[in-house]
Amino acid sequence: MKKTLSVSGWQDIGAGYESSVSSELIGQAVTRLVAEHLPIFLASKGYQSGPAILIGANAQGLLIDKPRDWCACQKIRLIFKDEARLTTHFDLRILAESADTLQSSPPSEIFRLQRRASYRVDMPHGCHVSFRSNNNLHTGLKVRNVSARGMLFFSKKPVELPRTDIQDIALSIPARENGDLLAGWQQQKISQGEVVRTFHDRQMGLVFYGVAFQSKRKEEDELTRYIRQRERELLFKGLPT
Repeated sequence: MKKTLSVSGWQDIGAGYESSVSSELIGQAVTRLVAEHLPIFLASKGYQSGPAILIGANAQGLLIDKPRDWCACQKIRLIFKDEARLTTHFDLRILAESADTLQSSPPSEIFRLQRRASYRVDMPHGCHVSFRSNNNLHTGLKVRNVSARGMLFFSKKPVELPRTDIQDIALSIPARENGDLLAGWQQQKISQGEVVRTFHDRQMGLVFYGVAFQSKRKEEDELTRYIRQRERELLFKGLPT
């Protein structure tokens, strides 16, 4: 995946993630976890631990409090919240274990989910939206990403929108948390919105439309819950096996 330069040592690697190989940033995160005994979680394919703590660290690696429900695996994702409450993780190898501790490789890269004023998540393949514009119903438009305040959808052909305001927005998303499309679809409804930008991607042959929602409080709360669920799906996507 192509990385683009960001700020303060972080690089945008797509799918809502930033990463850094800065030894200073990694060291600061590790020192904070050890000094403040902050909760960490260990995850791999099919496993997620309860809260644990980081006991110590040196040049050889990390010393981790062994979770009670530990499921032996060679590769793990160590997940925690940074000072800005952003979900952050290291991908590590387990080198040794005792009755009470785990010894891992030292982290060489740190990853975090980006958090903007209105956090956007990429949508699973197949998600689509319908809405009304000037009393015309538009359906089956594919959705690229969504935030609590808006969305980006696209079409192969320009969508006829005589006015920028749209109504009766219905986002179709997977009915189950794991994004299983075979489980069917559920709808997140937003009463109205406004198309605030349009652009052509000539390389992809697509027309994109950015929409700002003008939603009610209940609608925004429901959408925020889904976005947090989707954030969790993205976090556990590509877990070590």
